[in-house]
Amino acid sequence: MNCQDIEFSPDKSRERITKALLVFQPKLLSRILAFSLYLLGAKRQCVADLVGMPNESVKTAVRVVFRDGFPAFRDRRYTKENKRSTDSSTDLHTSVCCDNNCYVIRFGLMKNEIRIPLEHKIKARTVLLSLLNAGMLSITQVAEVLGLSYSHCRELAEKLSDHDVEETLVDKRRGQKQDYRIGAEKKASIIQLFAARVVTGQHVSGNVLAGILNEDSDITWSPRTVRWHMKKLGLNRIKKTLPALVCALKKTS
Repeated sequence: MNCQDIEFSPDKSRERITKALLVFQPKLLSRILAFSLYLLGAKRQCVADLVGMPNESVKTAVRVVFRDGFPAFRDRRYTKENKRSTDSSTDLHTSVCCDNNCYVIRFGLMKNEIRIPLEHKIKARTVLLSLLNAGMLSITQVAEVLGLSYSHCRELAEKLSDHDVEETLVDKRRGQKQDYRIGAEKKASIIQLFAARVVTGQHVSGNVLAGILNEDSDITWSPRTVRWHMKKLGLNRIKKTLPALVCALKKTS
C-alpha cells in the first residue's frame, strides 16, 4: 500500500484522534496506530517517535499482535474487574481540542470545561502539561493540540514537574539590541549611496551597493547584509517616491 500520494491533514488528525480518545484508552489507541504505521512500512524508530512509545515497546507490541491477534492490543493487566472500574469512571474522562480560537479542556460527559484562548500560550501549556503529568491527558492529546513533537512535549512536562513555570516555559531569549558590526556611520553610508543612486535613476540592488561599498571600507559587505539593512531601514519603501519628491522640491525652489 503506497501512501506517498495521500494528503494528510494535521487539523483533521487532531480532531479525529481527540474523538477516538473518547472511545479508546490512550495506550490502546497508541498500539493500534503503531501497528498500522508498521504495516504501512514505517521504520520502527519512526513509529516509536510518532506515537510516543519506546522503541522496544513498539517491537514487543508488533510481535505480540502477530502472535495473538487483535486481543493483544489490550493491556494484559486489563481484567474484567478493571473494565468494570473503567466503565463506572467514564464520567471522569478528560479530553482537549481547539474550538473557536480556544483550547477546550472537557471533563466528564462534556458538562464541565475550561477554555483558554489560543494566544495565551504559556497558560495553555501550563494547564495541559500539568494534566499530562497528573495522568489526566495522554502525551498524544497534549502534543497534538499544542503542535509539539512527542519528545519535546515529554521533555517540557518533565521540566515542569521539577521547576516553576517561568523557568520551564517562558522564553528568556533576547535578540541582539544593537548592530555591533554595522554602526551608525556605516548605515549612513548605505542611506547616502542608496539615495544618490535612486535620485539619479541608477540600480540599487544589494549586489551593486555591496560592490561599491567594498571599494572603500574596512569591512567586507555581503549583498545579503546590505539587503537586510536596506529592509530594516525602510529604504525599499522610498525607492519610487524619493525621485518624485526631489523633483517636486526643485520646482518649488
